[in-house]
Amino acid sequence: MTATRTHGRLGAAARGLCFGVGAGMIWFGIEFLLAYGSGSIVPTEAWGIIALIDVAVAGLAGALVLAVAPRLGYGRVAIVVAGAYGLMRVFSPPGIGSEALYLLLATLLVCAAPWLVGDDRDRSFAAFHVVALMAAALLVGELLLDSARAGALRGVRLPAVVAGLGLAGLLVDRIMQLLVARRSGRVLVQGLAAALALLVWGRPLDVRAHVDSVVTGVPPPKSTPDVILVSLDTTRADHLSTYGYERETSPNLTRFARDARRYEWARSPAAWTLPGHASMMTGLYPSTHGAHLAGGWLGGQSIDGRRNVAYPLASKHTTLAELLRDRGYHTGAFVANFSYLYRDYGIVQGFGTYDDAPGTLLRVQPPSVLLARQIVPGFCLKPFRSADDINARALAWLDTRSDDRPNFLFINYMEPHQPWLAAEPFDAWARALPEANALARQNLYTHAVQDIAPETAAFITANYDGQILAMDAALGRFLDALRARGRYENALIIVTSDHGELLGEHSEMGHMGRTLYEPLVHIPLIVKYPGADRPRDVSPRPVQLVDLLPTVAALTGVTVPAEVEGAPLDSVVRPSFAEVGVNPFLVADYGAFYDRAVRAIYDGRYKLITTSRGERMLFDLVSDPGETRNRAEAEPEQRDRLLALLERRVRTTVASADGARRRQ
Repeated sequence: MTATRTHGRLGAAARGLCFGVGAGMIWFGIEFLLAYGSGSIVPTEAWGIIALIDVAVAGLAGALVLAVAPRLGYGRVAIVVAGAYGLMRVFSPPGIGSEALYLLLATLLVCAAPWLVGDDRDRSFAAFHVVALMAAALLVGELLLDSARAGALRGVRLPAVVAGLGLAGLLVDRIMQLLVARRSGRVLVQGLAAALALLVWGRPLDVRAHVDSVVTGVPPPKSTPDVILVSLDTTRADHLSTYGYERETSPNLTRFARDARRYEWARSPAAWTLPGHASMMTGLYPSTHGAHLAGGWLGGQSIDGRRNVAYPLASKHTTLAELLRDRGYHTGAFVANFSYLYRDYGIVQGFGTYDDAPGTLLRVQPPSVLLARQIVPGFCLKPFRSADDINARALAWLDTRSDDRPNFLFINYMEPHQPWLAAEPFDAWARALPEANALARQNLYTHAVQDIAPETAAFITANYDGQILAMDAALGRFLDALRARGRYENALIIVTSDHGELLGEHSEMGHMGRTLYEPLVHIPLIVKYPGADRPRDVSPRPVQLVDLLPTVAALTGVTVPAEVEGAPLDSVVRPSFAEVGVNPFLVADYGAFYDRAVRAIYDGRYKLITTSRGERMLFDLVSDPGETRNRAEAEPEQRDRLLALLERRVRTTVASADGARRRQ
């Protein structure tokens, strides 16, 4: 009898395994279609891992439930297996609080199965339909909640929402049963509705390199140098060993600096990607070129599905790429930051080739991805293309430019950008810290202004530094490739950054729409001028990204547009200036602290930060480089002097956001 019972359970487990494998294939199919239709980009190898996890989890769930309860009805089996799909979304050790609540809610669904699922002659068909309904409801529900996901799907709400979405899928089908009694008819109607929705609302992402313009200018003299501009996105100067940082984070940049002039006090005029790069490309400050935070919600969405909060660069402004194209240059850009360097934001102007594809863009995130991160925390985590990928594409483009025209190449690396989780072997600093494994599995990134635990800040900083080291290694390989191709000596090569990053200073992390402290605006700038007889030194002159266009123009024979506010790097005499507007996302989710525009101006050792709420913060950067002591009341003369400089700067600036370029 015991052998017969065991044999029966094994047979039931085998049936459950087969059912689960089928369910996993259904999950994967729904994920793939929704990902494609929503504009997601997932590498082929990642899809293979996702499919494997889906099939394994569903197969295991099916085998276990029928091994334990071989007489369980198909409706209940289907809900249990579909419940495993939701459990992958909820599972987040250590602790079992959310998981326990979810299992309780899932048990209630199993108990209600006869009413929710109904009675069908073809029980296996009905069970697969139930699995598809619950999985589709979870994924579509998350897609609709995407703009509020950070707030909606945390804590106790997470298991409640996940279970509720599964229930909603079953209830919709139950309501449809009043109109279409046969399940096969409902499946047909639901399938047609899904196909129609994909056709009408589906927006597969076009990742082909965008071609904006063609070279028409007469080729300049053969001695005209190539121009190569490298943007180390989100890189603060004080975390580079090239600038004196204690960790050896940038040996290749240091080697490059021996051939170049290093600007000790370069600063961005902004604290995030779009305005920083727009200033880099136009020689204009953000309030002049207009590519900045709008202060409110705009129509349409950004590429990652969030509501749009920033104006693009207005087409009336002339970019460096346009100037060099008209000088006869080939122009190509290869950018990792698809979020705010995506073609819709205007930096594309003047580039003959503009390659802005994401590395991994999960507009719909399969629960199996979250489960995989419990084992491999970096799985599908970094959305941006790697620096090595950018190198390969950029060098391939250079290799096809075989005529006598010079080239303007812009490349953008993204390794130091959040999420901060360095890959091997660049994670050594992070792995050496206590609790590294546990911290790697937590979402440490927050926009909230709060005290940040020292161990958290240390872990984030170690990963940030490791990612800088990884980027530096790729930069070294790129520069070596230029040397091997004979394109190094006569090229004007500029290596800089668009902005820095807060790593716990002033109780903040990140950059976009925050403040203008030094970690955000003090950036690297190293320029290798063309030819053998070139400066190899360090310049203490305060300069900014607006000074790049005039510098390039002077060395390539280009006329600088009259509106340009920068100057050639070695001729700058004006005070440095920076500004950031209101980010409505931060205000909506994190409160009034972020509901203010911020400006900063420098003169000598002093820096003044002002806000639209009337705050005044004066810092002596020589005696207080960490900006911890506000001297505004102690030194009113210096405060008022810099305030007058700032007011003159603002009066001469004309806002020029072009509403016609807003994405709808």
